[in-house]
Amino acid sequence: MSQYRPIYHFMPESNWMNDPNGPIYYQGEYHLFYQHNPDKPEWGTIHWGHAKSKDLVRWTHEPIALYPSIELGEEHCYSGCCVINDEGIPTILYTSIGPGDRNATTGAQLWVAHSLDGMRTWTKSKLNPIVPAHIHGSLRVTEWRDPNVWKEQDGWKMVLGGTSEGKGGALLYVSDNLESWTFQGHFYRSDRDEALWECPHVFRFGERYALIYSPNGPVRYYTGTIGNDNEFVPEYSGIVDHGGWEGYYAATGFVDGLGRRILWGWLPEGARGNDFPVEMNAAGILSLPRQAELKPNGKLGFRPVIELEQLRGECYHRENMLLTGEVMDTGVSGRALELQVDIEPGDNRSSFQMAVLRSADGEEQTTIRADFVTGTISIDRMRSSLFPGTHKSVIQGQLPAGSGDSIRLRIFVDHSVVEVFAGDETCLTTLVYPSRDDSIGVALSAEGSAVHVSRLLIWEMRSIW
Repeated sequence: MSQYRPIYHFMPESNWMNDPNGPIYYQGEYHLFYQHNPDKPEWGTIHWGHAKSKDLVRWTHEPIALYPSIELGEEHCYSGCCVINDEGIPTILYTSIGPGDRNATTGAQLWVAHSLDGMRTWTKSKLNPIVPAHIHGSLRVTEWRDPNVWKEQDGWKMVLGGTSEGKGGALLYVSDNLESWTFQGHFYRSDRDEALWECPHVFRFGERYALIYSPNGPVRYYTGTIGNDNEFVPEYSGIVDHGGWEGYYAATGFVDGLGRRILWGWLPEGARGNDFPVEMNAAGILSLPRQAELKPNGKLGFRPVIELEQLRGECYHRENMLLTGEVMDTGVSGRALELQVDIEPGDNRSSFQMAVLRSADGEEQTTIRADFVTGTISIDRMRSSLFPGTHKSVIQGQLPAGSGDSIRLRIFVDHSVVEVFAGDETCLTTLVYPSRDDSIGVALSAEGSAVHVSRLLIWEMRSIW
């Protein structure tokens, strides 16, 4: 097994994976689908892979759910969703792509498939395509794909992402039966400089909604309401994760049996660069499942699902440490760790630094930095790897309000994956590829004024397989 293959993040046994698709809770089990090329560890001939779990943590690989129907002019089964229809039948709605006029830019179609045997096998409907490309009439729509479906009192609603009249946005469709759809118009059209929206996802929180989307960069969200004209009315905007193409994209989610809104994102591995010297038989990782919550101020909060605590092993525990410019080696090492640190900066002239995947001499390390001077939280990859060509860019976001008094950071390290949660608001995810075998240490330090660490917890993490 490669030293870069995660042990507690989901990924396929081999070959390519990108977007998570259609997560759903059904008959006591969680099902997760994903964009998959079963033939090689690179994009192409997209199928729907499938896995299931009883606890959101440990997964069993299942047979491929959807294959391209080559005989029907289909080359790829692009992203979509899974719901239970009004007859209790699991139903997948997805984007069907083919050659020529069926291309992704102008010829995408919406197809549907059903399962009558507990999601083991799927049959595509003879009614396909249930939504053809010409449904938009005179509206100039391109790159439309990635259906997300939910149920309201007056029927089924669906949004798809794409480009409309040159602007990214989400398009709205309605149906009584999941098979006959009517185009309603724009659900929301971007007010930012975004030419394309992918993977739109809607969560409902009572009378309020969150609209999550991937605009060819960091995954973003709006929260707001839906007006009488069925258009989304935004009240607040934010960022789901600052990783973007360097670590977190194409987020999608579902509502579980406990009413929790849970998200996954795809962790693309472009950070390896073009000449990565280690042969890898798989590409693509999924983030840890995160619970999304609507806060009173209109922002979304994010935290890892509590079930992940099952993976905690031996714990290292320290309290009341005063950090200065001197590097403090914790004595803890590992490639699969969860770290939790409670920080009290004292003033706004300091920054806290935690180095993970650190070599003994510090030549290689990935640095998580909470900078109270600039009010930012970042993952610094400048020294993450000695391999030439690996990406070095810094992933950065804003510290939550009030962080100048105290803040809790939760950091998940899993071989090549680093996920950071600052408070329950700011998330950063990225990929790193240390070259040295001894790049497994953890160290703390501060710059500027001294920083008080009231508590530090580090757990070894067990495998999910």
